[in-house]
Amino acid sequence: MLKDANYMQRMGELLTFHKILSKPEDLTDKNFDEKIMEFQEKVDIMADGIAKWETLWQMQYPWVLEQPKIPFVKCEADKLPGIEGYNNLWLRHDAAERFNALRKEINELGGVITTDGGKRELKEGSSAGRSVTSLHYPGLAFDLAVNSGFFKPQTDPFVVTLGGNGYWEVWFRSEKGEEKKISVFFWESWNSGVDKKTQVHGKFINFTQIAAKYGFYPIRPRLSFTRSQDRRYIGCEWWHFQAAELLIPNLSQLGIELLRIDQYSPEYIRTTNESVWGRKQAIFHVDWF
Repeated sequence: MLKDANYMQRMGELLTFHKILSKPEDLTDKNFDEKIMEFQEKVDIMADGIAKWETLWQMQYPWVLEQPKIPFVKCEADKLPGIEGYNNLWLRHDAAERFNALRKEINELGGVITTDGGKRELKEGSSAGRSVTSLHYPGLAFDLAVNSGFFKPQTDPFVVTLGGNGYWEVWFRSEKGEEKKISVFFWESWNSGVDKKTQVHGKFINFTQIAAKYGFYPIRPRLSFTRSQDRRYIGCEWWHFQAAELLIPNLSQLGIELLRIDQYSPEYIRTTNESVWGRKQAIFHVDWF
């Protein structure tokens, strides 16, 4: 597994917290497995030197209980006539700062950010379009309004193309954009279930690229959208952007990110949504995406 600087820094901090190291900088690629094994022996779990689910949980759970809590913050969004959605959303404070900066740039470029929400209440369950490990639960993702694109590509504020590796690429209309002819995907209606493509002409700016500047990235469509029959638009996910830069691949865990939130205790999370708490050890980029 590739260990980048953020991963090594956090692991060093955790091992220092548990008094395995004197300081985070003492952790190196050479002694990594040995130090992980030393921690595993200290807490009496399988000592194999591999930092996965139980090991990471044992490392992070006591640590996160001593960290400052992060509040949810209300953010303004853009409500357009004839398009469903809200004029605000809630995100975890660190994600909210990034969202506000993103919206400021998009607005200055002549675009808008519509929304169907950010933070998801813990009491809300999973479904065909809602994963139990969704980054909406810790307030680290936002959705553009799901009907502000994909159905009327000649007039919608957003149009959608298929980027690399199966990810959508979202563009927004703006008089400040570059004149382009784009081949876009669309459905004729919410229930049509048939992919169509058409050419659109106009001035567009790449929303996906700008969102990435602020640490927000798209996800792939769900199986409910890509399967051959009974396809569901709610699984399309072109509208979803998540603050992936606030998480550390192969280290961040769902339950830990929830416990960082103000007023979210282990008992509160467990009693409010047992399914989410049951996946508390899910690791970002391992079994949590």
